[in-house]
Order: sequence, then C-alpha cells, then structure tokens
Amino acid sequence: MENTVITGVEIIKLNLPYKEPFVISLGVIESASNIVIKIHTNSELTGAGECAPFVTIVGETQETVFELSKQIAKLIKGKDPFAIEKLLSEIDRAIFGNYTMKSAFDMALYDLLAKKAQLPLYKLLGGSNNREIYTDMTISIGSPRKVAND
Repeated sequence: MENTVITGVEIIKLNLPYKEPFVISLGVIESASNIVIKIHTNSELTGAGECAPFVTIVGETQETVFELSKQIAKLIKGKDPFAIEKLLSEIDRAIFGNYTMKSAFDMALYDLLAKKAQLPLYKLLGGSNNREIYTDMTISIGSPRKVAND
C-alpha cells in the first residue's frame, strides 16, 4: 500500500455577513472574513480546518492568511500528513507568528488523522462528548434589553 502524502491544499475565502452589525470596543464588524483550509491527499482523505483572522486582535487579515497559506501549501506538498508535529514545526520555522493561519492547518491535519482512524476527533484525542466546553462569549455592545434578548 502506498504511503499517504499531501497532494494539494485548497484555500477558500469564506465571507459570512452577520444578520446585524456586531459592535465591540474595537469597532463595528459587519461580517466574518474567515479562511477554510482543505488538505488533499493521494488517498481519498481530505482534512479541513478554519480560522477567523481579526487584525486588531491578532494582526492577521483574511488576505494575509490567504497569501501566507499559499507558501505553507507549497511547503507541505508531498509530505506525510500524519507526521503532524514535524509538519507544524516546519511551518513554525518557515513563518513567524501568524498563529491564526497556522491553527487552520493544525485543525486540517488533525481532521485527516481522525478520518484515517475512523474516529471523531474528540475521541481520538481521548475526550468524551458528554460535557460542554466553553471557550468564550463576546457580546455586542448595545442596550441591556437588546443584548439580553440577543
């Protein structure tokens, strides 16, 4: 059986308008401008990851993530997608910072590994799905009544 290698990376700009503007102390946000990364292999496996760059917080924009992702795509093409730590180290050495962009590649590689193992990612990583995990909740600035209703 042939070893699995990365044959290409699809970089997709995902623009999702919000139902209404989202207001925080840094300004008004009208839409999410994310990037989806799809890592294709010579097997039938494809891994997907997504990131949400936000320039005023992380210094990355959709455009910088898109352009730098092209460099990463060239770097990882032809390599073993299951040597995740090695690939992530190579990516770190190739490009300083840009952790939002790197997170999309990280997710896509782990998605591939979970698909190969035929397990949900949480189970592959030793977790269980019987609990809720909270990361954060940012609410829009507005009147107390409107914010509570949203």
